[in-house]
Amino acid sequence: MTLRNWSAAMLLFFWGYAAAAEDFFQITEDKPSRAVEDTGGGVEFSGSLTHRFHYALTNQRDQFAFRREGTGAVSNRYDLLLEARYRSENNVNMQLAGLASYDAELEDASYMEVDQSYIEWGPTPSLNIKSGRQIISLGESNYFQLADRINPVDERAFGLSELSETLLPVAASRLSYYQSRWGVDLIALHEFRPNHYDEPYGDFDPYIEFRDMPLEIQENRPDVSLTSPDVAGRFFLSRPWGDIALFASRLHGREARPTAVSENTLHFDYSELTLMGASANRVLGSWLLKSEYAYSDGDLYLRDYSGERAMQDSNALSVTGSTHRWMVGGRYTGARNLTLDLEILSSHIVSVDGPLGEDRTQLKGVASIERQMLNEKLVANLTYMGWEDNLASMVRVRLDYALQDDVVVFAGAVNYSASAEDQMLAPYRNNDRMFVGFTLSF
Repeated sequence: MTLRNWSAAMLLFFWGYAAAAEDFFQITEDKPSRAVEDTGGGVEFSGSLTHRFHYALTNQRDQFAFRREGTGAVSNRYDLLLEARYRSENNVNMQLAGLASYDAELEDASYMEVDQSYIEWGPTPSLNIKSGRQIISLGESNYFQLADRINPVDERAFGLSELSETLLPVAASRLSYYQSRWGVDLIALHEFRPNHYDEPYGDFDPYIEFRDMPLEIQENRPDVSLTSPDVAGRFFLSRPWGDIALFASRLHGREARPTAVSENTLHFDYSELTLMGASANRVLGSWLLKSEYAYSDGDLYLRDYSGERAMQDSNALSVTGSTHRWMVGGRYTGARNLTLDLEILSSHIVSVDGPLGEDRTQLKGVASIERQMLNEKLVANLTYMGWEDNLASMVRVRLDYALQDDVVVFAGAVNYSASAEDQMLAPYRNNDRMFVGFTLSF
């Protein structure tokens, strides 16, 4: 059965049955962080130290200017996260957090930054105001960004972590008003942060196909600030059987595309998007069924710039257009200590004339199975992501074992494949690797 047939079957299954009695609002809607743990005031400190070691299993491809040539260690990274939280008795919550990252294999990739740091105030039980660097989740997908293209993602090593683990905080103000069965979110973004990609000439360098050109690469980042913010909003309605949400935003994309060539410089720009859509969820016994649709206008798409025409028009390497994206999926938790996730995403580019350097229609899916063992101390996960039209895939296996409540060790391997030179993941198909590490929480 093809992914398209699976998508149709999921849609029929989604709407074809009666509701479950469990209250969906209590399952899905996050409470304001000020209400998660009411300690009555005081300062709390916490943190974590995570170590990740990556070992490449294959030689790198000669067709691209990768820094790595043979097998061996490619990353030996330590991430230290420190957090301080203050909770007052008048519904004010403050958090300060800093992240320091050091890679013994890639010293030029080390950095320090402000992580989730904000102030949050609840004037009333229904109203919540949060301002500062934060992660904002509006969509329902665990693997794809449709509605919530707000936070950038860490893609230094593609596929090694889930979407929720790779989201990066962005400076924003969020006004939330919740009633028992409905709510509204209004969001203003005060800074622009692109996706965090691998360093130049690294294994997952997004610009590796352009590195051998005698051109300097220049990113033109948009001016997003306190006085010139990106904006987003959501309205949701919840019932015991599930929920429905509407969302809209005006923001900038997090992935740069080549747009023009000037003297000795290849310019990359970030698209300015208008995004609208809706999502719906349904609880059916042990299944949580999900559906999400998004229409975006203003995305940048690569033109088919091969041949003489491109040489005559080097100032238009990309063109703006619109895209319809639709996701259906589900999560099953009916078997003891077993969780099954399945999501299918269909994308269709419209409002673009002429040939493109990428497929107008794309279909990709993710399947993940997770098993808890040894009194939930050992967690085994197998994840597959595939592109039907591009004949590319990623497979990851990972084991996590809790030595203690605050010490977790993990290990796994990732395989990448692509069937043709011009297909998705083709530059990175020799990046198969094993990884081990640990997380110490305190």
